[in-house]
Formats: sequence, structure tokens, C-alpha cells
Amino acid sequence: MLGNTVSCTVQTWDGDYTVKIEHLKLLELLDEDCRFMQQLCLRLRQLHQVTTRDSSVDWLLQGLGKQAKPYLSPLQSKLLAAVEREYNLVWRQQK
Repeated sequence: MLGNTVSCTVQTWDGDYTVKIEHLKLLELLDEDCRFMQQLCLRLRQLHQVTTRDSSVDWLLQGLGKQAKPYLSPLQSKLLAAVEREYNLVWRQQK
């Protein structure tokens, strides 16, 4: 008999992963915070897809990809925006 294992696909900045629901941590976020996290994920994915990126960009991606809070510090925002400009990536916040 099969157990009651339910899994889902989680989208992250570096790929999609199938995980069991029991291995996920619940983050009680407001809808606005969820939208921010989704947009951050998209921005990081966009940078990750730049094949000519400098290895230092990977450090930034890994650090920002571990964000558990639904905002970036002013410095984090500036760093991300600077790297996006470096690779001619334009991000317009979606509402």
C-alpha cells in the first residue's frame, strides 16, 4: 500500500524541484509579500540565464536566493539593480 505522499513542484531561481509537502516550511506572508518573492525569483532566474555572467554574480544569486524575508535591504536592491544593468536586463515591477 502506498503512503499518503503528496508532492509539488517548487520554482526557485536556479530551477524547478519536486518536493514532498512535508519538507516545505510554511511562511505566513501577505499577498503583497508573496508577489514580491515571486518577482524576486523571476529576476534571479533572468540573471541565472545569462550564460556570460561573471562568477561573482553566482554569489549574489545564491545569497539573494536564500532570502526568507519578503524584502531586500537598500544595499541588496542596489547590488541587484547594478548587476541587471550590467547585463542589460530591464525589470519593471509587476503589480
